[in-house]
Amino acid sequence: MGEGWFDAPVKLVWLVSLFRDHWPWFDLLSLLPLIAILYAGMRSARLGFLPLLGIPALLCLAAFVVLPRLLMGGAYVDMRMAPAAVMLGLIAIAPRDSRMARTLAVMATAFLVLRLAGTTLSFVERSSEQQRELAAVAAIPHGAAVLSLVELPCGGAWDDARRNHLPALAIVRRDAFTNEQWAIEGQQSLHIRYAIAAPYTGDPTQSVFPSICSTVGSNFAKTIARFPRAAFTHVWTIGFPPGAAKAADLHVIWTDGQSTLYQVAR
Repeated sequence: MGEGWFDAPVKLVWLVSLFRDHWPWFDLLSLLPLIAILYAGMRSARLGFLPLLGIPALLCLAAFVVLPRLLMGGAYVDMRMAPAAVMLGLIAIAPRDSRMARTLAVMATAFLVLRLAGTTLSFVERSSEQQRELAAVAAIPHGAAVLSLVELPCGGAWDDARRNHLPALAIVRRDAFTNEQWAIEGQQSLHIRYAIAAPYTGDPTQSVFPSICSTVGSNFAKTIARFPRAAFTHVWTIGFPPGAAKAADLHVIWTDGQSTLYQVAR
């Protein structure tokens, strides 16, 4: 029914990772103003909390503490409550005089502008990387069946390249089948019926983690050796050098050095 109950160290990581995006120093420093204003709201006579918003904030915080990481087919259930608790707590703060209200408004606006600038810069950088990887889509024939394998870091890595589900764009751009779609019982109206591709039909079979932290996903070498050839026409690897997929029936048809598309020889 659920896994990861009351895992305090992991929950602490979720709180520290509220702004996790690209640069650890920037994301972690961004937490300090939030901690300071929430502490001031509890201690300063010039600030207080509106019950209408403060009580929901406490309820979200309680849900964050009580809920497990996995529940009813959903992942990171507790983590999703942490941002809601913090946001409700912040907007629940009620200054008791107009001068303090103006000061907080200026500080909040400056913080918003700073974070928007950093996030925009991060997105621009990520967009450039992703567009380079997605050049492989043009080499995929319409209606192809693509086995995707994406190299990912262990959970301790702060930076997220956001490419775990990048191959899904082959679905909308080339009418292809790929193996990184979610298939959770009771959560989607659409179902994967391409049984011949089993067990490589959905998430997380596209994920390839280092052996020291590989508890989910696929083993690269074993997958290349064993995936059902009759089910897939192409293999798309991201984060691996060209030729890393060593099999006599796989031929490189496109690569940029980090992303490689192989055709399965029939």
